[in-house]
Amino acid sequence: MYYQRPAQTAALVEGNLAAKDLAEALAQAGFSLPSLYGDFPTLTDGALVHLGGASAEVVRELAAWIRERV
Repeated sequence: MYYQRPAQTAALVEGNLAAKDLAEALAQAGFSLPSLYGDFPTLTDGALVHLGGASAEVVRELAAWIRERV
């Protein structure tokens, strides 16, 4: 059985909240990353967010959108 340390659980919660926050902001800009989610930390107890799962087209559109605003 796998035991989660409290710090890992807190990091997972933080990662999921960060992923939700980014998903909402991206949706306001007309973008979606289908595999955006929080995950358990690996080497550290810090929160992680997976940003994968977007097509190359969406990633390029997002990059262009960001560049226009920087």
